[in-house]
Parts: sequence; C-alpha cells; structure tokens
Amino acid sequence: MKTGSMNSGAELTSTLKIVADENIVAVEDLFRQHGELRLLPGRQICAADVRDADVLLVRSITRVDRALLEGSRVRFVATATSGTDHLDLSYLRAAGIGVAEAAGSNANAVVEYCLSGIAELICRDVFSLQGQRAAIIGFGHVGRGLYRRLRELGVDCVVCDPFVAELVERQEAGDVHFCDLETALSASLISLHTPLSRDGEHPTWHLLNEERLNRLVPGTLLINASRGEVVDNAALFKRLERSNDLLTLWDVWENEPEISRDLLGLISLGTPHIAGYSAEAKRSASERNYEAFLQYFELPANSASHSVAESRTRLAVRLEELQRSDVSNPDERVWAECLRAAFSVSAIDQRLRVATTVNGAAVFDNIRKTLSARREFSHYTFDQGLLDDGLITPTVAAKLTALGFSFSRG
Repeated sequence: MKTGSMNSGAELTSTLKIVADENIVAVEDLFRQHGELRLLPGRQICAADVRDADVLLVRSITRVDRALLEGSRVRFVATATSGTDHLDLSYLRAAGIGVAEAAGSNANAVVEYCLSGIAELICRDVFSLQGQRAAIIGFGHVGRGLYRRLRELGVDCVVCDPFVAELVERQEAGDVHFCDLETALSASLISLHTPLSRDGEHPTWHLLNEERLNRLVPGTLLINASRGEVVDNAALFKRLERSNDLLTLWDVWENEPEISRDLLGLISLGTPHIAGYSAEAKRSASERNYEAFLQYFELPANSASHSVAESRTRLAVRLEELQRSDVSNPDERVWAECLRAAFSVSAIDQRLRVATTVNGAAVFDNIRKTLSARREFSHYTFDQGLLDDGLITPTVAAKLTALGFSFSRG
C-alpha cells in the first residue's frame, strides 16, 4: 500500500532528511545517497527525532501517529513490515503524509517458520501431520502460502476469513473450503494469520478469548504468527496452567518486549516475533519501501540491481540413525529433520528462555536484531548422495524441492 505523491524532483534529494530504524536491512545502501540519513533504535524514535525530518522509515516496534509526527515536516512514512497496526493510517491520510508498506515481503519467511516449528514438534515425537485437519484463520499473503504448502503435504485444510470468503461467489478464491470460526476452532492444527483490529464487523483483538480457548480440543496445535493481541494471553496462560494439554508455537505476544515469562514457561515453542525475519524477506521489504520512496518523490529509479547472485549453502543432516530406529513414519521424520537443519526454531526458543525478568526485554530485542542472517529454504541444498543412498526417498525429495531446497553433488 502506498498513498500520496510529491512533485519534488531529483534536485531536492540533497536536502532531504531521513530518519530510519537502524535495524532496517540495507537502509544505508539504498537511502543515504538521497539525503541526510539518521539511524536510531526503533523503540526510541520520538517526536524530537523527527521534527525536522522529511522521511521516516520504521518497523513494527515504532508507533507512528499524531503524537509522534504533529508539528514535524515528515511527508513520507514507510514501514518495512506487512502489517500496519502500528501506523495511525487515518491521521496520516488526513495529514497528507505518504505511506508505504511491504505487504507480502515476509510471507514466505513466516510460512517457513510455521513449517519449521511443526517439524521441530515432529522431531520431538509429540506431533504428526498425518490425519490432521488444519484451520488457517486469516487468508492474506501468509495464510494463502501456508494453505498451499500444507495441501502439498497432503494435509486437509479449511480457511476462516470472512472478508475473503465473500470472494468465493466471484470465483476468486479457487477451491478453498471456507468455514466459520467455531468450525475452525475444532481443527487439530490452528494457525493464526490475521491483522490486528479492534473495530469493524470482524475485530480480531482477543479473537481467541477465554471461552474460545477453553473449547480447544486437547492435543490441538495452536500457532500464532500474526499479532500477540489476537489471543488473550492471560486466558491462554490460565488454560495451559490448568491443563497443559495444547501444543503451542508462539511467535507474537501481548506487551512485547515485556512478555509474560510465566506464559513462556508453558509454551511448547516460543520465539520473539521473528517468524518473518529472513535475509530475503528483509531485503525485499527494504527494496519495496525504496521503490515507493522513489515514486513518491519522483526520483529516477536506480538501474543497478540490489540483488546479488550467490551460491547455495550445503546443509548437513544426519539421517542414518533414523533407518535403525523405530520411527512410525520415517518419511515424515526425514522431512522434519531436513527442515530443522535449515532453521532450528528450538535454538531460538532456548535463547529466549534463558532471559530473566530483569533482562527479558533486552534479550527479546537482541535476538530480533541478530537474526537477520537467517536464510530461507531456497538458499540451501542437500547432498544428492542422500537420495542416491536411499536416506531420502523420492517422495520426500519432491516435497523438499517444492519448498525451495535443491540437491547437488560435490
């Protein structure tokens, strides 16, 4: 999404003042050539910092509203995120401030996070995709991507999204099976991918409240990689404390970064809002923001490519022991081990758990800051010998290549 336009011309770029979150990938490479660039910690950006700025570049941790911008000369705001609940869009439009987001840029990273978290639970022998029905609540970029991947894995899927369901009559949603929320909550795998809204016909704030959480069937895998406030965290804690009979893959929390340590202690796998973090996603978001910036200020596009071709990284994965062990579904376990080798959600979970109540917020943010080196599945290749030797079956290999992995020799 982008709104607004400004007839400035290239001759004015030397006078532009740009304030940016210091953790936006490639922000210096892309924007410094267009004016004075000031980099700041995103959580600390305040009204005084932007008073004489023309451009503000943020992530989800910076609230952009009247309190931040009134009295400033900011003309353009871009967020390197898909969601915009941290932007007061009504105020920005009324103030004539251009807005750009990066919708969809991190969708594949979030999908891969969900699959990697599921893979970890499979490797722990506490979950299997066999015989499950998945309900995807929210059918935007991420929901659609996860739906496609799960269907490719043979998982029965339903979708709950009242806004997208309205398109079915116009045959714009294909053969997707839509259902109401109550039906979705009866599924054995529930994955949340909604935006956060408090108003309107279908608000999502505390969509999963105490009553709905208490109706979840024991053994359900509940995934939240959308917004923390979509689930009543206090109610979830009560349910898990009373009978910890749900599997939970949790990436977003209420009161971030001051998350509930008690809730984390009961979560199966917990991470600090990093599902969409990957080198590919962050670079894509930055480039989308940059393109919107050029368009808004009517600047010539840079003909140089911002992408650098690179070789894939060979992944090491030990599968020999699986042939000697009593695994009920060896193909699924091999698939899961391969995903875990590419992205270990468990390793991030362990880093988050070592935090104390004193330094928890700092650890939360530090993990987010240092995870930009995570690569997506398409960056990795496996040894062709694993396939030749029968350690990976052709069926599993096909599923891995569908996710973007490759096989190579040498």
